[in-house]
Amino acid sequence: MKNVYERVVGRRREILMIVSALEAGKHIFLEGPPGTSKSTILQAVSECTGRQYCLVTGNSDLTTSKLIGYFDPAETLARGYRPEFFQYGPLLQAMKEGMYLYVEEFNRLPDETTNVFITAMSEKRLTVPRLGIVAADPAFRIIAALNPLDDIGISRISRALKDRFTSIRIDYQTREEEIEIVRRRTGGAEDGIVELAVDIARETRKHPDLKLGASVRGSIDMVDVYRSGRDLQPGNPSGALKAGDLKTQAAFMAFRNKIWLYETSERKPEEIIEEIMERLERQKKK
Repeated sequence: MKNVYERVVGRRREILMIVSALEAGKHIFLEGPPGTSKSTILQAVSECTGRQYCLVTGNSDLTTSKLIGYFDPAETLARGYRPEFFQYGPLLQAMKEGMYLYVEEFNRLPDETTNVFITAMSEKRLTVPRLGIVAADPAFRIIAALNPLDDIGISRISRALKDRFTSIRIDYQTREEEIEIVRRRTGGAEDGIVELAVDIARETRKHPDLKLGASVRGSIDMVDVYRSGRDLQPGNPSGALKAGDLKTQAAFMAFRNKIWLYETSERKPEEIIEEIMERLERQKKK
């Protein structure tokens, strides 16, 4: 566990409970907003337990056949249905090889697609026409990420499916932890830009005009863009952006597409970002 804790900033409680559930043979829902290190936690846990994982992203196009697999049409037409011609989908591959199947945006899957998970978890096997029965390796687990703030919420997931999962809430981290995450990902920067970028993201999460604020990804993008812009104009030549203007423009680029305004709001993302930056500057001067 020590190696996992060293790789991930904070999250000790979450990591301990996730590993405990996996080792106990449970499947897990990771419930939380985007950008809360769910994928990072999974990567670290995968290394800790020595298990590989297979990643799929939930959407309306992810059908049952894509999850399970199919026979190669050309080979089948020429030589008939043979096991060696079967192309394993991510679900069947994970079952066969004892992998973690990580499904992002699970709540975006069509109902008919989610039903196959019930069979895989309850019976620990799937029957594939012309291939036969594929039994799940004892190490097989499903880890599904859910975004409760999405328009397609978690309420539509059937009770039968929910009952087969354990669940843990993955929320935003503390200010200090987010600052450390940004420093690690960007290499750090001067001028207090890391702290400013983190504070902007945190303020967006409680702004009355925003349905969904920015995650730490926005803070990382702001620091990267600002530092790159600063390096491209050494000495601040005539006509180039001054440091304050560069910070503002970097914030616009980093956050404008990561905040989600209420449909009734008539404001622009840039207005809200600038308002937050001005408020933070006033607080700094007090």
